[in-house]
This record gives sequence, structure tokens and C-alpha cells, in this order.
Amino acid sequence: MDNQFSENETVKHVPAANEEVIENEFKRKYDIIIFGASGFTGQFVVKDMAYFSHVYNLTWAVAGRNTSLLQKTLDDMYKTYDGVKEKIDIIYADVQDIKSIMQMTKNASVVINCVGPYYMFGETVVRSCVLNSTHYVDITGEPLFMEKMVFMYNNQAEKNQAVIVSALGMESVPADMGVEYLYKHFDGELHNVDIYLKLYSTKSPSLTASAAIHETTWISVVLLVATEKELRHYRNLLDESMGITRMKPNISKVFHKQQINMHSDKKHWCIAFTEPDQSVIVRSIHHAKTADHLPYNFYVKNYLAVGSLITTIGLFILFVFFSVLAKIEPIRNLFVRFPKLMTLGFATKTGPNKEVMENSQMLLTLIGYGSTSTKYPNTNSKEIRQNSRKTIINVKAKNPGYGFTSKAVVLGAITILKDRKNIKGGVLTPASAFRNTQYIDRLIKHNAAIFEVESDLVIYDNTQN
Repeated sequence: MDNQFSENETVKHVPAANEEVIENEFKRKYDIIIFGASGFTGQFVVKDMAYFSHVYNLTWAVAGRNTSLLQKTLDDMYKTYDGVKEKIDIIYADVQDIKSIMQMTKNASVVINCVGPYYMFGETVVRSCVLNSTHYVDITGEPLFMEKMVFMYNNQAEKNQAVIVSALGMESVPADMGVEYLYKHFDGELHNVDIYLKLYSTKSPSLTASAAIHETTWISVVLLVATEKELRHYRNLLDESMGITRMKPNISKVFHKQQINMHSDKKHWCIAFTEPDQSVIVRSIHHAKTADHLPYNFYVKNYLAVGSLITTIGLFILFVFFSVLAKIEPIRNLFVRFPKLMTLGFATKTGPNKEVMENSQMLLTLIGYGSTSTKYPNTNSKEIRQNSRKTIINVKAKNPGYGFTSKAVVLGAITILKDRKNIKGGVLTPASAFRNTQYIDRLIKHNAAIFEVESDLVIYDNTQN
């Protein structure tokens, strides 16, 4: 497909989902279908699906427009994982052939969509799943796609009891589910949360390392910048229709130093990093208050932990420069058509090699601030006082961009199947869908991520009488 586009170009408008639907009460042919299974991330999803299908006794198939590549993906999976004895079915499905997409979604209980960029290719699959009462998960980190899907399809998804969950990858499972984990472990009233993302490698990559990310990820970033006006348009519509309130940025903390590891006194220079995690969490908090009627009276801010001040400022300048260039159509098309050349090898068609992925690490530090009612220690007084509380949660993952993402999306699909009675229909965030499920437990159990309380500190107020 030609990836050239103009600023005003988008996927063909699809009318609201108001057609006759298929009930999702009966057993579908497949529990899960992986759409786009031969893509870079899709191949990881296939290998994880091969393992988890036996753990959870699931039927599954792969789908896409190139059946030869799908067969090659399965052949590689058969060689790598000998636990699969049965032949996995291959289904032809192309986003430009709506009948094939409809047929695919009719046969699945859950569709895992690995075909991006989602801004360009995702809506047809979402719409088909909503119409057929089929559940849906994906790995996108594209705010425009996610918020547009909520605005256009949430009401019909609720009516048809279809569970549509985006952002089941490095963005935004650690941050979104991390906030849920922090809230449940905060003994008191939570007021605000600061989240710090640190990405690093346990080993300096060799000179032969081909890339840091796959070109599809790069194109999604270009689209994020290029479609800023359209994002604001749909975000305003969504916020007005659902009553969502978003916090204004804290200018004083755009650049600041923060200790993100209690085992080290080192402080990192950090920069505000709002998309996509913060926009996802805002919707999760709104859903908790309005749909689940929970007292979520706190706000969240996201930051990227970089290192030195020079590096942080340099990164900021680079992003501003890139943002300007990405809005100029001829240059934008060069970014999309020649990612390897335009990124100096940072993004390629082959993606990062095994060495880069195996050594990549993610540390997400969530610092929750609030108040708690406690007695002053080491006294005989029984008086209960309001004191400050600071709880720190860590979420850690290896190979976050692809290894963690693959497990997160597969376990998300499995959680919908296993914990369906605890999930309401709609176009949801990870936390909105999985708040009352075993999703985090499954991530921990299967070594996808670590969720842990690093510290819990009560600061006593000595001024109270």
C-alpha cells in the first residue's frame, strides 16, 4: 500500500455502526484470530499465541492479505515451538476488502489486530468487530485512532456488548495498569501521580545493530505529529460528549530532576511526555468515576527520564524540529517512504535485531502522593491525624517494544475470554477493561512484567496540635 498522504487525508469515512449484528453468545469457530500475523510484531504474537493456546486450551488462526507470508510465519513458529501439533488455519483478510474482514470477525471471539499504522488501516477492523459483536484488541499507541474510535463506536459497542481495547503494548499497559496497581496499594486518599518512563539497554549495542524500531512504529510517530489538528478535533468532540476533563500541563515541571530509583541517589533530568499514556489514563480515570462509580479523585502526569540536562534539552529541540518538518507534506512523505534513510538507520523494514531487543529494558516509576489517617508513632496518644503519604510503584519489563507488547496483547485477548463477566462492552482503555480481572496477575505469572511496591512512606505533620 502506498503510504503517501496529505495532512487532511484519512481513511474512508465509515458510517456509524447501526447494522444488524451477530450475537456473541454462541461459540465461534476460533477463540482468537491474529490479523496481520506475518508483520514484524505479528510474528512475535504468533509465537506467544502458540504457547498460550495450550496453557489456556484455545483455538486460533492467523489472517492477512498475503497467505504465503502467513504460511512462512507459521512454518517458523512450528520450528521454534514444537508444542503445536495441530495445523493452524490461514484466513485471507484485507482491510481494502470489507467482506473478507467481516467474514474474519464473524468467525472469531476475539481479533488481535497487528496491522498498523492504525490511523490508516484500523477503523475497518474495529467497525466490523462492533457490528459482529466480536471482541477486539490491538497494540496501537496512536491517540487519534483511539479517541476517534471511542467517539464513533463506543455507544454501539456497548449496545452490542463488544469489548474493544486498544493500547495493549508498551504503550499503554505499564502506565495505565500501573496506576490501577498503585491505587489499590495506596493506603489513603490518592491526590496525584507522577509517572517516569526510563528506557535503557543492559549492554551497549554493537555497530551491526540495524535499528532501534520497526518502520511501522516510525510511520505511526510521523502520523501522530502530522495529524495534530485532527486529534484536537476528535478530542474536543469526545471530551464534550463524555464530559472528560483533562489537566493543563505543569509548565514548571516540563524540565526537572527526579530520583526514580530508591536504591540509587542519582537524579535524572526528565521531560514532560504526554502521549499516548496520559491521554489513555485520563479516559481510564473518567471511566472509573462514571461507569464503575469509584472515587478516583486524582490526576496523573507523565514524564520521560532521559539523563543529563544537555541530552534532555537536545531531545526536546530534536522533537520540535521533527514536528515542524513532519507537517511539511513533501518532507513528511520522505519520512514515510524512506524511513531508514531519513532516520539514519534508527527505523528500518527489518526492525531491531535480536541483540538490541534482548538487551532493551523498561523501568516505569509511579510516585503517588496523597493523605492518610494515622496515629503518630511511638506515642501513647490514640489521636488519629491526617498525614501525607508517598507510595512508589515500579513496573519493569524486558524487550518492552516487542516481547512485552506481544505477551500483553495475547494475555489481553485471553483475559477477555476468561474474565468476560467482569468486563463491560465499549471502546475501552486497558484499565477500563481489565480493572476487575486477573490481567495483571497473568502478566506477572507469565513473566511479561513485574509490578511491585518499592516504598511506602508516611510523612507525619508535627505542627498539628
